[in-house]
Amino acid sequence: MAIDVKIINVFLTEGMNTFKQMFDIETTNKEPHLLDIHAGHPWEISGLLGVTGNIKGIVAFRLHKTLANKMLERSGLSCRPEDYEEMAIGLVSEFTNIISGHSVSALTEYDLEISPPFCVTGHNHEIAWPRNYPVVAIPFTTQFGPFEVDVCFK
Repeated sequence: MAIDVKIINVFLTEGMNTFKQMFDIETTNKEPHLLDIHAGHPWEISGLLGVTGNIKGIVAFRLHKTLANKMLERSGLSCRPEDYEEMAIGLVSEFTNIISGHSVSALTEYDLEISPPFCVTGHNHEIAWPRNYPVVAIPFTTQFGPFEVDVCFK
């Protein structure tokens, strides 16, 4: 089954809508491109989830700590200063979950299911992308920094 661009577009639309609704942050998407999975990257946090069903793959929401901290600040959640980084990472995980849940609900014809999200952190961390399948990177900008949605479906 060839991947319908509608699947990628739903994840993009839901990401933009969720950013606006949860954090009142406007986003602008840039031109998608194929990701070189062997090249380094600048991202410090990646919210990941697996997609199963008629189509299998990985969706990654990738960003810098600065943007994650701004998301936490604008969310209205409060926490102790020593818990701030952990809360920001948890918020990225929940944000990834919300985007994926909305996206899967909009793609009922594909009979998809999603795994619980999890985050990978650290400068230039690695993601075990499925081999021999392209990863499409969709960069975005916000007034608080960039982020990227990467999708790989087989």
